This record gives sequence, structure tokens and C-alpha cells, in this order.
Amino acid sequence: MRKFTEFFLGENKQRPQIESPGNIHVYKSKEDISTIIVTVLGVQPDLLEEIIVTTKRKLPGKSDRLIYLTDNSDFTIFRRHRVMFEYLPPLMEQRLHASDMPWQAYLRERWGLLLAKWRPRRVLAYGMNIDSFLAAAPGALVGKASDMPQS
Repeated sequence: MRKFTEFFLGENKQRPQIESPGNIHVYKSKEDISTIIVTVLGVQPDLLEEIIVTTKRKLPGKSDRLIYLTDNSDFTIFRRHRVMFEYLPPLMEQRLHASDMPWQAYLRERWGLLLAKWRPRRVLAYGMNIDSFLAAAPGALVGKASDMPQS
């Protein structure tokens, strides 16, 4: 009798259901996308275009993403080809500012962050590989003589 009354009085309208664990929707990126980091550290700027064109043509499928890791501060070539890139300061700039920055610690942390961010399936190296680049970075200075307290 109750259902009959609800039907005629319009109280039978569907009520919003309370979310249960079976109704939760999780949105995440596609797991089938794989990332390849292409390091172009220490590469002459005039060779970058050939590397980008070659890797774009030969490597990626529809589910692959290429990330270029460069020490070249002129990003024009990467933007022109509409590719993703990350930047690390070149060795010459690191040496120039060696007293101001703990480069080895910074670059190792930055590389770790890039690996965590992109989770690459593969790392390809043109020019200097990442391990050599990190090892060539100036080490931390203990302290400059002018910074040492006088006794």
C-alpha cells in the first residue's frame, strides 16, 4: 500500500544514492604510455635538430613519449619541434659558479626528481651520458678562505 501511495503522490522519484565503494571512479593517466628520456648533454647545437628528427621518426609509437634532457639554454629548437624537454646547466656555467652552488648534490637530486617525475622506460644518450655529466660537476667546496672565521 505504501508503494502505491508514493507512486500517486510523486514520492517515488529516485533519490540520490549514497556513494559506496563500488561507485568510486578513479581517474589516472594511461599506464600504457611509456617515457623515453633522450639526453643531449654536451651536444653541439647544430646537431640537435638531426637528433630530434631522428628520434621522433624512429622511436615513439602512439604510446611513447620522448623527453629531451639538454644543457643548451637555447630552447628554440625544442619549441620549434614541439617536444618536451628538461634543462640542466652546462658544465661551463657550473664551473663559473662553483663557489656559489653545491652542483653535484643539486644535479643528483634534480636527476632523481626527473626520474621520479617521468618514470622512463629507457634513457638514451647522445653526447655525454648522465653519469659522466653528474661526475664532471664541480664538487662542494668546504669553504672559501675569506669565509673562514679568524681566531
